[in-house]
Amino acid sequence: MGMGDVKLAALMGAATGFPAVFVALLLGIVLGGLTAAFLVLFGIRKRKDFIPFGPFLSLATMATLVWGDDILRWYAAMF
Repeated sequence: MGMGDVKLAALMGAATGFPAVFVALLLGIVLGGLTAAFLVLFGIRKRKDFIPFGPFLSLATMATLVWGDDILRWYAAMF
């Protein structure tokens, strides 16, 4: 995670607001992690290869802007 990702995370917080920014960050981490695991597992990328994180954060922000309240309610209902 580079400084560009940190700046993007700050923009995510400004765009989504306080509680939804955690949904966006968690969703971005999960999306990026699953994609990276898939790429490494099937030999498309090596473990030390660079995989950009910004697109996953951007996709998670867009999904949070559309479905963020529903995701937050679903997650809160689990506990």
